[in-house]
Amino acid sequence: MKKRTDVSADGMIAVGVSSGGFASIALAATAPRGLAAAISFAGGRGSRADDDVCDEDALVEAFAPLGRTSRIPTLWIYAANDKFFGPDLARRMYAAFTGAGGRAQLINAPAFGDDGHTLFSDAIAWWTPVVDRFLREQGLGVREVLAPPQPAVLPPPPWIGAKGRSAFADYLAGSPHRAFAASPGGSFSWRGGQRSAGAAQEAALVGCTKFAADCSIYAVDDELAASGKISR
Repeated sequence: MKKRTDVSADGMIAVGVSSGGFASIALAATAPRGLAAAISFAGGRGSRADDDVCDEDALVEAFAPLGRTSRIPTLWIYAANDKFFGPDLARRMYAAFTGAGGRAQLINAPAFGDDGHTLFSDAIAWWTPVVDRFLREQGLGVREVLAPPQPAVLPPPPWIGAKGRSAFADYLAGSPHRAFAASPGGSFSWRGGQRSAGAAQEAALVGCTKFAADCSIYAVDDELAASGKISR
């Protein structure tokens, strides 16, 4: 990108998600010329199942040498229900990094959806002002703060409870491609940031059928499913 005439190499920002978040922090430790900040969403490595990291101690220890050479500001964002790298592990990684001299802000985000590890794609409206504030503090923000994207206006499935309605609100604020599945008994699941609408529907159904066998798709992206309701 630095070879392009329309790109400035000054004030570059590295942003990564999951293993990419880990990589963005590692990049910050190499101090490439022009890199001004790094943002890690749910950063880490080694998750092999829900709440199961192959070697948490080794992952934590990996952040200490990164902190010793990293001097640019970094922002770390983790959701309370991240099933890859939970809050306790995030705090340990952060402590190892900052204890060795790294500059970091750790943001403890609330729970989002079934698995907060997808907060980058599913909680855009929530993290946008957080990132904007961080960038302004580093002198990297835009002159005018952009308004967060407005969620679509769709009614939640009338048969789901308060927890389901809250999840549906998170779904509406998520990024395409996304789908919301529910069962007549009130079970639900949704997935966002998928490669296609079909992939989003498949993932949402897989999540929902863990709790009920009669799940079907209620909404896809910003529209209700073809029937507009679940067949009973």
